[in-house]
Amino acid sequence: MFTHSQSSSTAAPSSRPAGWKFDAGFAFFACLFCALGVRLWAIQVRGHDSAVADQEAQAWALEEIEPARGDIVDRRGQMLAISKRVPSCFADPKFLGGPEEVEEAASKLAAALGLDREALLKKLKSGRRFTWVKRRCSPEEEAAVKALKLRGVGFESDTRRAYVLGNSMGQVLGYVDIDGFGLEGLEREYQQVLAGRAGEQWVLRDARRDMISSFTRPVKDARPGATLQLTIDARIQNVAEQALAKVMEKHSPESAVAVVTDPRTGEILAIAGYPNYDPNNPAAGKPEARRCRAATDFVEPGSTFKGIVMAGLLEKGLVKPGEIIDCAGGSWNYRGRTISDVHGHGAISVADVLIVSSNVGMAKMATRMKPTDLETWLRGFGCGKATGAGIPGESPGVLPREHPWAPQTVVSASFGYAVGVTPLQLAQAYGAIANGGTLIPPRLVGAVLDDRGEEIEMSAFPEGKRYVSAKVSRDIVSMMIQVVERGTAKAAKLDGWLVAGKTGTTKLLGKDGKYAAGKYASSFVGFAPADDPKLLVVVVVKEPQGAYYGGTVAAPAVGEILREGLTLLEVRPDAAKVKAKREEWVRKTATEGRR
Repeated sequence: MFTHSQSSSTAAPSSRPAGWKFDAGFAFFACLFCALGVRLWAIQVRGHDSAVADQEAQAWALEEIEPARGDIVDRRGQMLAISKRVPSCFADPKFLGGPEEVEEAASKLAAALGLDREALLKKLKSGRRFTWVKRRCSPEEEAAVKALKLRGVGFESDTRRAYVLGNSMGQVLGYVDIDGFGLEGLEREYQQVLAGRAGEQWVLRDARRDMISSFTRPVKDARPGATLQLTIDARIQNVAEQALAKVMEKHSPESAVAVVTDPRTGEILAIAGYPNYDPNNPAAGKPEARRCRAATDFVEPGSTFKGIVMAGLLEKGLVKPGEIIDCAGGSWNYRGRTISDVHGHGAISVADVLIVSSNVGMAKMATRMKPTDLETWLRGFGCGKATGAGIPGESPGVLPREHPWAPQTVVSASFGYAVGVTPLQLAQAYGAIANGGTLIPPRLVGAVLDDRGEEIEMSAFPEGKRYVSAKVSRDIVSMMIQVVERGTAKAAKLDGWLVAGKTGTTKLLGKDGKYAAGKYASSFVGFAPADDPKLLVVVVVKEPQGAYYGGTVAAPAVGEILREGLTLLEVRPDAAKVKAKREEWVRKTATEGRR
């Protein structure tokens, strides 16, 4: 019989609770939230200091505070070189976006700043977090970039060195590189003094990498550079440059230089040269234009050297001013060599040998001096040694290396050959004759001042030493006055002041080491007022075209510089005194002629 079984149609009952799946899910999410809570607690509480430090390390940066570079001023406080604050554009490529955004930013920045797009794009793709886009932007460029509102592009305060008088004194001042480091001239020579000392500060920057100026933490203050006060008088410098410009225009020489000093102190009041350059744009100037030729280039001085040799002859008692020297009609054979004069002279006084600039007369007198004595005398006058004026690249000049000097060397040196001196050395030597006999090293820097205008103690300048007796100094000055009054330098004569001077004309050596035909150096050294000199001027002109005698080419420039310079210094002319002196010399000359 068929019977129904309950067990065959119904599943056996389970041992798990009916809501077990819900409970398991709830437990899982409860554990997950607990784990997250623990992690958040660890971050917010236990890791708070570390997180803050990491965040600040990304926003704060220790940066250098650039010190203000010191100014360069003339003796009267006229600004010559100053540093100006200007904006410089930078970029952090990370904030510019992806490759397309970077290329777009490069295009916009290049257009706004006048840059080469491809060169800029290469910099932005270099992988560096910081890159200069353009240093020293103009206000218009800064405004154009800011209008672009590019994330990661900003500006920092930078400095630009400005030379107030343009190409005036460029060869002396020199210039700096884009980072403000001195490369030439006084900027290089006094780099440490002018540069100052950098400071440090913590700086907070925003997401655009711009500095938040209200959030800075100074670490070390910057110390500004010192001010360099020169002995130069910018007014007299201008006078010298204008006089040389006229020489360049009239005679078309290869170069022309001028040195102006105060012979009483050795202070350099002007030092100029053509061709020159503008230190605001040094790349536009040729290398030879950046050289301070008055200190770096030496030349055989020719007849301007005769006053120095004459002083030695008088000092040693080998000749006397009134002694008669036979100049042999302008031609004298010495040991197989012919010494000649431009204009022949017979028997004339020692004084007239200098006044008419006789090579024969000087050579005959020089043979009385021992070779070692002449070398010692010239070295004592500063020949063969740099003056130490503080001009980079200053040349010591040249003296013969042979010991002792050969007789022919002595004769050549007596009228300014076989030796080489710079215009600055010539100014130093004649300064001793002009001031009564004291040899004073020239100097270009008068004082170094701190940011409060107080003088900083530095190495003392060498003191002058008496090298020529007062009597010999007076004798040479008297002869040099006559050089201007009735000798080879009448073009330097002034109405209101007595001028003492000496001309020089020298053949120049060619590249083959031989004297080149038609190439000369024209020079003149003069000072005034002759009885109490306030200014001494040396002008040297190389390779003038056409006329080439020192009395024709260089003497007029010296006369102009003396006249304008003395006027600026308010040294009053005394025409009556000058006239009386000239009449006295005329009577004296007539009396000597009758004898």
